[in-house]
Amino acid sequence: MKLPEFSVKRRVTTSMIAMILVVVGFIALSRLGLDFFPDLEFPTVSVITIYRGASPEDIEKTITKPLEQIVSSIVRVKKVSSVSAEGASVIMVEFEWGTNLDFAAQDIRDQIGLYRNQLPEAATEPLVVKFNLGQMPVIFYGITAERPTAELKKLIEDEVAPRLERLDGVASARVFSTDIREIQVSVDKAALESRNLSLDRIIAALRLENLNLPAGYVLERHADFLVRTLAEFESLDDIRQTVVGQTPRGELIYLSDVAEVKDGLKETRYLGRIQKEKGVFLIVNKRSGANTAQVGDRVKKELEKIKAGLPADVKFFAAMDQADMVKMVINRTFATAWQGALLAILLIFLFLRNWRPTLTIGLAIPLSVITTFIALYAAGYTINLLTLGGLTLGVGMLVDNAIVVIENTFRHIELGKAASAAAIVGASEVGMAITASTLTTIIVFLPVVFSSGITAKLTQGLALSVAFSLLASLFVALTIVPLFSSLLFQRSRGNPQPIKKQFEGARRLYRRVLTWVLLHRARVLIAAGALFLVSLALIPILGTEFMPSQDRRMILLKVKLPVGTALEETDRVVAMVEDLMIKQPEVQMVSSQVGSASEENPSDMASSFAATGPHEAIIWVGLIQREKRKRTDVQVLEGIRRQLPKMANVKIEAIDMSQMFFGSQSPVEIKIFGKEISTLKQIADNIVNRIQDVEGLRDIAHTFSEGRPEYQVYVDRERAGRLGLSVNQVANTIQTATLGRVATRYREGGEEVDVRVWFKDKYRKNLREVLTTPLLTPFNKIVTLDQVSTLKRGEGPIQIVRENQARKVSVTANVVGRDVGSVTKEIKSRLASLEKGLPPGYFLEYGGQYEQMQDAFKTLAIAFALAILLVYMVMASQFESFLHPFVIMFTVPLGLIGVVIGLLIAGKPVSLPVWIGFILLAGIAVNNGIVMIDYINQLWRRGMDKGEAIIEGAVTRLRPVLLTALTTILGLMPMALSRTTGSEMRSPLALTVLSGLTATTFLTLFVVPVIYSLFEKVSFKKIKASN
Repeated sequence: MKLPEFSVKRRVTTSMIAMILVVVGFIALSRLGLDFFPDLEFPTVSVITIYRGASPEDIEKTITKPLEQIVSSIVRVKKVSSVSAEGASVIMVEFEWGTNLDFAAQDIRDQIGLYRNQLPEAATEPLVVKFNLGQMPVIFYGITAERPTAELKKLIEDEVAPRLERLDGVASARVFSTDIREIQVSVDKAALESRNLSLDRIIAALRLENLNLPAGYVLERHADFLVRTLAEFESLDDIRQTVVGQTPRGELIYLSDVAEVKDGLKETRYLGRIQKEKGVFLIVNKRSGANTAQVGDRVKKELEKIKAGLPADVKFFAAMDQADMVKMVINRTFATAWQGALLAILLIFLFLRNWRPTLTIGLAIPLSVITTFIALYAAGYTINLLTLGGLTLGVGMLVDNAIVVIENTFRHIELGKAASAAAIVGASEVGMAITASTLTTIIVFLPVVFSSGITAKLTQGLALSVAFSLLASLFVALTIVPLFSSLLFQRSRGNPQPIKKQFEGARRLYRRVLTWVLLHRARVLIAAGALFLVSLALIPILGTEFMPSQDRRMILLKVKLPVGTALEETDRVVAMVEDLMIKQPEVQMVSSQVGSASEENPSDMASSFAATGPHEAIIWVGLIQREKRKRTDVQVLEGIRRQLPKMANVKIEAIDMSQMFFGSQSPVEIKIFGKEISTLKQIADNIVNRIQDVEGLRDIAHTFSEGRPEYQVYVDRERAGRLGLSVNQVANTIQTATLGRVATRYREGGEEVDVRVWFKDKYRKNLREVLTTPLLTPFNKIVTLDQVSTLKRGEGPIQIVRENQARKVSVTANVVGRDVGSVTKEIKSRLASLEKGLPPGYFLEYGGQYEQMQDAFKTLAIAFALAILLVYMVMASQFESFLHPFVIMFTVPLGLIGVVIGLLIAGKPVSLPVWIGFILLAGIAVNNGIVMIDYINQLWRRGMDKGEAIIEGAVTRLRPVLLTALTTILGLMPMALSRTTGSEMRSPLALTVLSGLTATTFLTLFVVPVIYSLFEKVSFKKIKASN
């Protein structure tokens, strides 16, 4: 018993199956996560090592190079990149897609552990971190109050963070502040010299005096006692009373005799502000797999309760609310979905002018969508922009199968059959055809699903949601639709004529036009071929880009001043920019980070947009909702650029946050590889000069912009050796005197505070005083630094960037008003002569979004070719013919005509969503051809003349062809025309399918019959004679 027959004869069973699907579907929907994008785990592991005070060149030699050699030997490593900056080394290890990052990260830790003794002793333990979009904060708050930030930080840590961390789905609530408590031991250099002491002695004394040590057990009167030595510092006075030496007469020297001990704030190289006020930052992260929107709502709801118990001066500012963004995008996408579904249903009613078939077909949409949620939940996917985009894309197609079944059932009712018999025959007759058309649409995504890279990760969710929804619609069309047809069409059985007459005029017109086309086949094919060639010629005009830039509620700016600029000067310039930002009507919140926080928070170094030193700053600008502002984020940014005063040696660069989700960085990146830093800088300067007037380029810079002024200490090894001093001892003393060293940790109320030893400000910030820093020799004699070393002024790089163990300098730029492909093409032509004249061992590569775009397009081109082959195989299996599928395949390249025209009219370049749409189009375009050719073959097998069968089959299938095509087109119309949040991704995808399907529908009605007749060698001389 076939499915249609079963569903009509076993109505109660079929109804219960439908109800089960609905109930389980709603349960699955309630448990599905809600995210902006799929949970992308980029195959990148970062190794971060902090070495305070070290120059980039020292970092490269002592840390980066050894670690690069270690990690390069690990299995499945694709690329190793590194950045050696002031005080920090970051190595990015990129693995092949599909690598288990947990195992890969552990392999890196194990390898580094074997060679840890090769790294400097003062360097921190290398931190190994993975990059995962799921680690992005759900909510990021800036908090201000009329009290010291250290006090505010403690308040938030005690009253807010613990309560938020108790919430379901919250992984962590971390509090950050620019003010960090520290016990500072400021040594008086003169007192140190007069008592014949050194800084090393002070540090050693503090370390040895601050400890609690177990001493085993003793038995006393059958009782077991633990013995412990308790000598940890309990107050600052304990620290001050630490014995650091003796005078020649045997008198004790206390720390308070040579140093001032105070409870202060750590000297940092960065500042943080919210709304121009000092404050703290609260970052809330969700657990893996948790619903972003629900977690965000819980956090905000709980925070409102917490605020009631906080002091009135504490104010919260949302710097980023990912939950709010997710809900907006999902709601807008849902809106385009139901609008498209409504338009499709209205069109069906206008065509059939009968509520019964319209209701039957309309039920296919919600039933198919609800059933799809079951499959998405079982497959472990979330509701996000891509899975929901796939559902929205499929809304118009969900009714296609139902339309074909209903139309054929209706035709049999018109022929006089009973409703039940018509429902069974109508569904059974087209069952194979709609199954084949569904499979052709689904199978086009098979190559993409099994490909690798970010392209596959982004398309898998969309592909599977389309596939699941179409399979659900096929099941509904073969079961629920025949059931409802047999029930609802009972009353319409005796009055089918009005429906037939209403479409008869269109059929007669189509018959006349098709007859003319078949009599002038050569002209039609030449015209179609000419249109195809013209569309091919127009493709370069469209331009190319990796992913469309999205309008976001956050603008991220990097402010750059000349290297060596003091933190205070950078802060002054940033304050000017902040004043300008706050005046913009679209701006809701401004937060700034001046200087680099990487030494305090090493994970910052893994970020590609973090500030590299006190001469740089990052400004976060929060905008109001898109629907409430007249300008896009790009227009707001361009307006700010025009209003900024001309400031010498100040650069303000925009960072495209929308591309961060896809792992890309700058739109334009020109990589220069070589050995000598000076030569690399010279080539980079030359490239900047050559491309600076390229239209559309903004924020042109290179990663080796300037040298950093520095004083270089050269130790006289021979003289130091004679005095019994090592280079390490000399270097450590200088480091302690100026930068300070953590000698021990002071515990108070469960809090651990660093105890830092250094010289007083008047000594450590004066170069002459630094040169007279005392050094204690093994012979207990004091010598000064200038006796064993010389000082020279030099210039060092701010960053040393390497890729695959070779030095690299990158020229980067943003693009405004043009596509990345055309800009890069122009850049390549301008740099052609320079590239030929590069010194031996130096070469250029093009990276950034352009490199990602090239990789993605290659992957998708291969996937498209395989999709075409698979579609052909499915159709060949259905028709049991090698020839007929080939006829139908002609609609695929002809669909390119509509795609090119649609993109030209909309002014959109070719991008990843456009490619996905075109691959999907390859599966959709053949559907109408399958239905038409299948029916022509049925008529031919019944004995009808081939020529008459072609005309009759095409005319008979006109209504379902137009209905299925127009419902899909109208279903996609809201998505294609959408201008709301998230439309940058949705619109190009829908526009590609919509415009391509419009062209293929028209061409299917005329070109497919022509090509079929030529392949079957059908003559139309009789028709010509009769006409």
